[in-house]
Amino acid sequence: MSAAEAADRGTAPFGGASTWHSAHFPARRATPAEPLVLLNSLATTTAIWEPLLDDLTEWSPVLCLDYPGHGRSPARDVPVTMDALVDGVLAVLDRAGIARAHVAGVSIGGMCAVALAARAPDRIASISVIGSGPRLDPRMWADRRRLVEEWGTRGIATDVLRRWFTPDYAAANPVVVAAYREMLLGTSDHAYAALSELLGATDLRPLLDDVRCPALVVCGEHDPAAPVAGGEVFVRGIEDARLEVVPGAAHMVQAMAPEDLAALVVAHMARATVESPDDAPLARP
Repeated sequence: MSAAEAADRGTAPFGGASTWHSAHFPARRATPAEPLVLLNSLATTTAIWEPLLDDLTEWSPVLCLDYPGHGRSPARDVPVTMDALVDGVLAVLDRAGIARAHVAGVSIGGMCAVALAARAPDRIASISVIGSGPRLDPRMWADRRRLVEEWGTRGIATDVLRRWFTPDYAAANPVVVAAYREMLLGTSDHAYAALSELLGATDLRPLLDDVRCPALVVCGEHDPAAPVAGGEVFVRGIEDARLEVVPGAAHMVQAMAPEDLAALVVAHMARATVESPDDAPLARP
């Protein structure tokens, strides 16, 4: 199933000034499971989830989102904060009539998932935090912002791709790497710079104790952007959290190990559903 085959596409307000593009993929069979919301990494689009969609929609409906300035979401020259990202996701859920959902996110998407769970615990059934950390290097992100403001995303593409994929994977999968490069180059320079500033300024550690839903933390073994040590901080700070390390993977776990990641997320949603006092037990398909 490709993004072009989404059953429904639309926009929702972001920060009162921008819009989010959304793509809805219905479950492939009758299921009482709550929807799964997927949040991309910086400089990617909903296309990153395509290798996982068949497996994920066996379990639940899926809603994918593009951040402002990414994919089919228009860019807006407005301040971006983590609270604004959370507001945007909640606005999309409201528009779609989704009262409660599982959320999985990569990198900044994982950070947003944590912030969502802390802010709106009644709306979030579980979170899967992939290739992320509670506190990233502010100096690195300040440099990244400066480079993009001066040279655009083309000026950082080579370095970014080296962090996203291992050399062996890149050599064996040039088509995949080229597709990710196009997503990066297609991202608004302003949006990239604004989210770089957000990443450098965000510290989620004070929020971790407020996360009450089950949390799955997935790290790539060789991820230089979000090392395993950051995942361990999530697990120590969140009451019901567990860590899975994907062997051989770098930052883009969903590209390098899509079947493994889909299986981890589905099993996590199943466990969260069974353990929830508000839901009837539901066996994994």
